[in-house]
Amino acid sequence: MTRKLKRIAPVKFGLVVGACYGVISLVFVPFFLLAVVISLVAPVHGGSMQNGLSIGLGVLFCVLLPVLYAVMGCLFGMLGALIYNLIAHWIGGIEFEVE
Repeated sequence: MTRKLKRIAPVKFGLVVGACYGVISLVFVPFFLLAVVISLVAPVHGGSMQNGLSIGLGVLFCVLLPVLYAVMGCLFGMLGALIYNLIAHWIGGIEFEVE
């Protein structure tokens, strides 16, 4: 049976995409934390940052990374759904088969 996807609810789609991006970004957090630790152990040439400030900024970035990914994923997911709805209105939706 052939069906046609004519419209996507932008807010719902944005929330789902944002949640997916937020979860996916959690994969990168350990690598960024590892980079923070390595940068603290590595010798500093010409730098004057305090170690506490470096750790604080690194941890803050690791906390904000999933939030920023989720928010941007949500916004761009909504935008993508709106653009799809406009184009699907003019051209027609995506056809797919279901059993």
